[in-house]
Order: sequence, then C-alpha cells, then structure tokens
Amino acid sequence: MKTKDKVSIGGGIFFAVMLIGVGIYEKKVCNPEWKTIEENLEHIRKANTVKKIELYQAYDYPNTNLTRDTVEILDTCDIESIQEMINNRYQGHWNRPTHAWTVTMKLTLDNANTMELKIAKITNDNIPNLTHLYFGSLHCQDHFPSCSETLGDYLEQLTAYGGTNF
Repeated sequence: MKTKDKVSIGGGIFFAVMLIGVGIYEKKVCNPEWKTIEENLEHIRKANTVKKIELYQAYDYPNTNLTRDTVEILDTCDIESIQEMINNRYQGHWNRPTHAWTVTMKLTLDNANTMELKIAKITNDNIPNLTHLYFGSLHCQDHFPSCSETLGDYLEQLTAYGGTNF
C-alpha cells in the first residue's frame, strides 16, 4: 500500500470520527439546551410570565456593547413591551451583519427559570433598525436569526444609548 493510500484512509477515518463526535455532541448537549430554550419561549407567550429583565455586556470589548453596567428592568410596562417584541420576532437571514451594538439579556420568569439571549442591533442590512436575537450558547447557536425591527430602538431608549456609551 502506498503512502498516498494510507493518508487517504487515515483522513477518511479522521473525518468519520469527527462526524460521529459532532453528532454525539449535538444529541447530548445541544438538543437538551434547545429543548429548554423552546420551553421557555413557549412559557413567555403567556402574559405576565417575565418578572425581571437584566441587560449586561455581551463581550469584554466595550465599544460594541449597548451598556457597560448591568441594567435592571423592573417596570411592568417595559417588561411587557419587551416580552411582546420577543414573542413577535420573525425568522430572518444573516446578510453579513455588522453589529452597531450587542447586549446580553437575562429574563427571570415566574416559574423560577431564567433565560439568556444575546441581542445585536445590525447596521448594514437593507431594513433599518433590524435587531437579531440569538438563542443558544456559543456552540449550539441558531441556524437562522430571529429578528425584530422594534426591540433595538426600544432598548436604546431604555438605556439612553446615544451611538456610543464610552
């Protein structure tokens, strides 16, 4: 057997092992994570199920964050408005987004569960004020972004965002 054949067989075996590893990771880690996310998203469809919302930095580099400090939102009207905007999201497309800002949002629910999502205001889409909502962790991300055309502006007003907070 030639060296070229041995390398080809070794590469094939390596590729097969990688595919099996990804499948196992998806089944054992991502599927349970997404089941929990979907249950929480279904729960917040009901009125008055979100009790508190916290906004905090999404990343360590501050120039891309909506806020530097943790912002607690406890006002019922604000919570209901944000909850409605999350529930009214729609499936969008990536369109090579450039983030004007990002923020991590933590929802505390009435059933003692919490849910985190990343929100990013997009600057280079054809739709003005487009905001992406990212559910899932870094390794179990959405296949398509959820979008809102109102949530980004609403959060900017709540945090007094003026183009940059720094």
